[in-house]
Amino acid sequence: MTLRIAKIEALALSASFDDLYDSPDDVPSWLRFPAASHHVLPRRGQYATLVKVHAEDGTVGIGECYGLPAPEVTATVVSSVLTPLLLGQDALAGTAVWERLFQGQAAGGHNRGFYLEAIAGIDLALWDLRGKLAGEPVHRLLGGPVRERVDCYASPVALHADPDDSAEHARQYVDAGFRALKVKIGRGARTDRAHLSAVRAEVGESVEILTDVNCAYDLDEATRVGAVLRDLDIAWFEEPLQVDDVANLAELRRRTGLTIVNGETHFTRFDLRDSLVAGAIDVFMPNVARCGGITEATRIAALASAFHVDIAPHGVGSGVSLAAALQLCAAVPNLRTYEYNRLPNPIRERILRNPPEFRAGALSVPQGPGLGAELDDAVVDHYTIARF
Repeated sequence: MTLRIAKIEALALSASFDDLYDSPDDVPSWLRFPAASHHVLPRRGQYATLVKVHAEDGTVGIGECYGLPAPEVTATVVSSVLTPLLLGQDALAGTAVWERLFQGQAAGGHNRGFYLEAIAGIDLALWDLRGKLAGEPVHRLLGGPVRERVDCYASPVALHADPDDSAEHARQYVDAGFRALKVKIGRGARTDRAHLSAVRAEVGESVEILTDVNCAYDLDEATRVGAVLRDLDIAWFEEPLQVDDVANLAELRRRTGLTIVNGETHFTRFDLRDSLVAGAIDVFMPNVARCGGITEATRIAALASAFHVDIAPHGVGSGVSLAAALQLCAAVPNLRTYEYNRLPNPIRERILRNPPEFRAGALSVPQGPGLGAELDDAVVDHYTIARF
């Protein structure tokens, strides 16, 4: 059976932080600058690019491209670059389509970044479409479920100015039912210690604390901060160095004995390969809306498993990529955990009619056909700023 792709739509969605408060001046600094990486480019809102792939029989698959910092970018790539390569192709031949798109710019050097994020949106939409045609959730097409509920952690405790504010933020997550949470660090060993100590004192020893540096350190400073983490019984050390500094990541792992985590911005299995060979990481964090979709994420998970490395998908995006990530999490054996981002985000919380249930530190895996994500079209329209 062949089912041709007849039409592609891309919708750029935006939810400004200014609209969440009475005045732009009321937006707190920790929301504008939640991580060390935002000092150059502040966060001004939440964004996503939704993709709709229409098959010739009328079936529509829904996907998502990563939208930060401007969803119009990936929407334009989908519309202007990928659509001409897609129209008339077999919607059921997902791997063949993925390779066609990836190779379309391989020789031109554009098969990372925004281009790969655009491919991810197409890939997720095609998985959704195939699941709908089969009447099965995607995790069944992938051979799952390995699990039907996914352990997750709250993210992030942002870069608050006062350690007491960090502690209060952490307490809110614990009160909401989380058993693990992630704290943004990256302001030097002394400041990091003050905030992490306050969080540890507030939540106690039974709550797991993870940390995220967002590439703020060099090897020597990361080594000093690593000693702080060991003192506080915190193992997870995410993006402590630049993501491509594989040799020093391996050295940091050797020096500290901590769990070194990378992959949120180091996208494909080719990037992962070098880290695995160098012994530089313990956990890889693909985002299904960035890394090329579920097709590439399953390859990443399989390659990682050959080195006894886990995956822990990155969780920034809308409700569509949340549903897609949970389909992946349900199907791969070497899952460590999932990042359930809790920064204010109406695009995540409101665009689905059937959002996944969170309870007792875990998210339920959607059981509907495809990604199991049923859009509320009125809400999508409200946040759509451009259509392509």
